[in-house]
Amino acid sequence: MTDFDVKRPSRSIPRRGKKPQVSFIQWKQYVEDGRVQGDGLDGQIMDSWRRCREMHVDPSPRSCWDFLPMSRLEPFTATLDHVGNDVIAETYAAVKGKKLLITIADSNARLAKTYGDVSILREADKLNFGPGANWAETCVGTNAIGTALVTGLAMQVFGQEHFCQSHHTWSCTAAPIFDPHGNIWGCFDISGPADSDHSFCLGQVLHAARELELRLSRFYFRELETQVSSLVSTLFNSVLTGMIAVDKSGGIRSVNSAAEALLGVSGEALRGSRANAYFDMEALRADSAVKERRQPVMLKCRTNPKLLVQAARICSTVGCGEELIITVCEMQRTRCFPGEGQLSAEAPAKRAPSSGFEDILHTSQVMRGAIARAANAAKTPSTVLLVGETGAGKELFARGIHQAGKRAKGPFVAVNCGAFSEELVQSELFGYAPGAFTGALRKGRIGKFEKADKGVLFLDEISEMPLSLQVNLLRALEDRAIVPVGGLEPRPVDVKVVAATNRDLESLVERGEFRSDLYYRINVVGIEIPPLRQRTDDILLLARHRVRKLCEEFDTPNFEISEEVCDILSAYDWPGNVRELFNCMEYALNNVTGSEIGVESLPPYLMKAHTVETEPLDQNSPQSFQLEKVESDAIREALSFHDGNVSRTARALGIGRTTLYAKMQKFHIKA
Repeated sequence: MTDFDVKRPSRSIPRRGKKPQVSFIQWKQYVEDGRVQGDGLDGQIMDSWRRCREMHVDPSPRSCWDFLPMSRLEPFTATLDHVGNDVIAETYAAVKGKKLLITIADSNARLAKTYGDVSILREADKLNFGPGANWAETCVGTNAIGTALVTGLAMQVFGQEHFCQSHHTWSCTAAPIFDPHGNIWGCFDISGPADSDHSFCLGQVLHAARELELRLSRFYFRELETQVSSLVSTLFNSVLTGMIAVDKSGGIRSVNSAAEALLGVSGEALRGSRANAYFDMEALRADSAVKERRQPVMLKCRTNPKLLVQAARICSTVGCGEELIITVCEMQRTRCFPGEGQLSAEAPAKRAPSSGFEDILHTSQVMRGAIARAANAAKTPSTVLLVGETGAGKELFARGIHQAGKRAKGPFVAVNCGAFSEELVQSELFGYAPGAFTGALRKGRIGKFEKADKGVLFLDEISEMPLSLQVNLLRALEDRAIVPVGGLEPRPVDVKVVAATNRDLESLVERGEFRSDLYYRINVVGIEIPPLRQRTDDILLLARHRVRKLCEEFDTPNFEISEEVCDILSAYDWPGNVRELFNCMEYALNNVTGSEIGVESLPPYLMKAHTVETEPLDQNSPQSFQLEKVESDAIREALSFHDGNVSRTARALGIGRTTLYAKMQKFHIKA
């Protein structure tokens, strides 16, 4: 028995090992003129014969003529391999050496798998009873597989009970297999010559069918859980409102990037910390009726009272638990969004028409050049590859390319290639056809490519796409058409693709971790987005802009940045780029004590890095010599550990890259 409840036809138990009561004369009379003498025929067999006559099935001796390529059955056989190998092996052990064979067919009566001794398989080949064959009543008349799929009942068909004369020397037993929705998924059959022992076959096929249903339900629910988890994760990280999931103990389990930006705290710092460190939870504890009404409760934000915060318990059909979802957004604005250094001025209705890149504040020549290349690329349908470090603004560039081009009125669809499992990324990109897999929507679903039709598709973290699926992406880019999972015909799409990565794709290609042909296909227009340390002229511009915007949002007087802080900001390497700079200024604004932002307001790690870089060294003392040796050895070891990468080495040592270069020159160290 299965552990799930579905509605399905009642299964009347057929005749166990009963010898056929129909004679050849009765069969001949019926197939010729519909008459039959005597009352020995089973009712289900008679009904099947009537269907065969109405469908004009040819009863003369012949083999099956309708075959389907096995590639068309791959979705079914893949699931069968996943759930049924042990069931098949157990059943085969019971029939081995008894002149019987096992067959599993899909819901359309297409034979997908056959197992048996070599001698009996050769006998079956004479009837073309093998993988891909159509064993429906419409093709080969009354038989256990086809009739079981029509009736939804376990069936035994002996010898001359078969409608087609070719099968009169065989007997077969089959039971339908139902999926968790109550629909027929396939059929399990045991067949063999009529003189073989079929007395135990009914019990075997019923047991096998029920075991397959049990495994199919578990497979379906695991797949459903994965899909739901992926969907929730995608929604959680794509909404414009800050969201925080809190567990029963009050610990923060997960946050989205909007919450990070609004609270001014990194996700790493938030996850694992206590919710009451950022929010006053007393209102939630005081509202005893919240569990009954399932209504959200307003909370106060300890770090920013201007934020609108609500908490709601996660509820199910049996009631509400202790887990919470906390939402955070700006109290006087509708805009709550994540971004990589994203800058915004007024609400959209008040903004002047944008040419695409106005939100990227800059004065540096290197950034001006990158924007110019992106603006040129926006005018053509060519694929663009954005290369830049985390936080440098890759998505901001992608949106600028969308807004600055001819596709500005079309959709902009962003996909994080590293956010989906290997099993889901193909259906997310290309969609799937109706019934493509267990749990699929009945009408199918379009993928990101079709959603971005006439617009721009942004493939972020392209380097994280599974190697096995990169060829499918390559084909879609080359043919400008996609084939949904489980589909047969390609669907044309008109999409401009913008890919992005923070990794060295050339090195990945050399190591065999990224397809070279896909690399050359997406790198038609390559644009390197400079890190903040290469655009030092922009650091203070961005810092002052961020402070000004935060002061407006916090409803506080505008604070100036002291000259000493300006020097520190300009000297720092900013490995986290614009995002790190913005978080740093928000930290400083929350800790300012005077009329301007001084060094005492800066994050401790920034002051520590500045102290290491500026600490004087007495060149003449023996201690200085020992320290220099220790320092030299540390730099050599760090460079070796990071494969000569100066930026990573500098971050590991807690010093700026410029400082590291100076020390390398001083100690005669080469990368």
